[in-house]
Amino acid sequence: MNTLFDFLTYIKGVEYVLAISAIVLYMLYWEALKPKPFRTMMEKGKDDLGYIRKTGYRATFKTMGKVIAAPFIGLAYIIALPFWFAYALGSAMVNGMISLVAKEMVFGWRPAEAYLAGKKKMKKKERKPEKDDKKDETR
Repeated sequence: MNTLFDFLTYIKGVEYVLAISAIVLYMLYWEALKPKPFRTMMEKGKDDLGYIRKTGYRATFKTMGKVIAAPFIGLAYIIALPFWFAYALGSAMVNGMISLVAKEMVFGWRPAEAYLAGKKKMKKKERKPEKDDKKDETR
């Protein structure tokens, strides 16, 4: 081992092997302490084999193929995520630009509003000077 990273990777691998081994050994020990050890496991195994014989080996191999393919499908999903994000961002920008251009091209025409007598024009209100607007000329 040449680097700290190599050493830590090796130690983590050893830790995982030891942890899994300890769990398996504890499960075996727990089963050995029962009055009829491994009876439940044998019954469940026989049930599983009976189910496989009943449904056929093809369904079992198909299920195993799906289990084996799952990590590769997940990897493909992770690889595709940035491209999907870029597509979503680009389509949002294009849709935003299209809606902005469409708003400018409408010219205020609203077919639901019919001004048959003509649209009333709003009068401009003249601004009246307020007390605060007057400048104090004494200064």
